[in-house]
Amino acid sequence: MRPSSSFNAQVYALVRCIPPGKVLSYGRVAEMLGVPHGAREVGWALSALKQARNEPPVPWHRVLNAQGRISIKGSPEAALEQRLRLEAEGVVFDEHDTLDMSRYQWNPSPPELAALLQRIRAETSGRD
Repeated sequence: MRPSSSFNAQVYALVRCIPPGKVLSYGRVAEMLGVPHGAREVGWALSALKQARNEPPVPWHRVLNAQGRISIKGSPEAALEQRLRLEAEGVVFDEHDTLDMSRYQWNPSPPELAALLQRIRAETSGRD
């Protein structure tokens, strides 16, 4: 099942909150939004950015797979763009093209996350 427009809006709002130089995995984005096992849906939402103009822009490059690797399929140009954007923010990849998730993963505190999710849900309600 494809994600709803309100789910996509929530993904975009959450990804906009990831600070420069920090990342989340697709699965962690889904988990934070209360959709366990929703990593694929997060990927679909971010993939849909190609067809939509989003203001403010969504820093899609800050979302990686759980192993800390770029996982864009079928577009070497987009994968390179993602890596270059992350490196410009100070993210360092190792010799295996992996970044250290324990170092770069964004981890807001539980109260910060609760407040953030409350704001996101209020902003995106009724988008279906």
